Amino acid sequence: MDDTRATILLVEDDAAVRGYVRDALSAAGFAVAEADRLDVARHLVRKAKPALVVLDVQLPDGSGFELCQEIRASKVLADTPVVMLTARGELEQKEQGFSAGADQYLVKPVDPKELLLWVDALLRRVKIDAGGADNIEAGDVTVETSAHLIRFKGKPVSDLTTKEFELLSFLIRKRPQVFTRKYLLSNLWHTVAVDNAVDTHVYNLRKKLPEELAERLQAVPGKGFRYFG
Repeated sequence: MDDTRATILLVEDDAAVRGYVRDALSAAGFAVAEADRLDVARHLVRKAKPALVVLDVQLPDGSGFELCQEIRASKVLADTPVVMLTARGELEQKEQGFSAGADQYLVKPVDPKELLLWVDALLRRVKIDAGGADNIEAGDVTVETSAHLIRFKGKPVSDLTTKEFELLSFLIRKRPQVFTRKYLLSNLWHTVAVDNAVDTHVYNLRKKLPEELAERLQAVPGKGFRYFG
């Protein structure tokens, strides 16, 4: 995919904000589809199949969190990056955005340069994931898939079981999305059984990881687990 020709869906009901964000994206070479309501956005998501969605939280006919959750639940669009825009910057709101599946959360008035940096980074991550890259780089953490190895600050994390490696590498790849126990059981354990398998593996993982790294493996009350760092 040529990122400079990628279509970005911009969902924002404030005409002034939509205007300057659209201009920044267009100037960077992106095709921009626009919506000022949730119902229009739903239609465009299905029709345009955007490479990335820039999504306002407060819309006249609903919450952007709803659309973000719908995208994550879609078999076709589940990996589409979502950048949420909001006038509110409280931690609770950010938690809600990330729990809904947002990849980034920016507070308005957003700096167009910062937005473009995130758009570029997220589209690049999608290309890496789609290409099945052997290595995943996440700051001071590297996941070497074929070698079944995770390095933290250059040093290998030892003694991980296959399932522990799969769980941690999955959460790192999808950071900072939150995944429910049910989702993880279905996609990593290939079962719908409701048990404590995920919690047990997270507990064991934390004991094996360096403290700084273990703190990034987070439980979100009532939601599930994520890697945040």
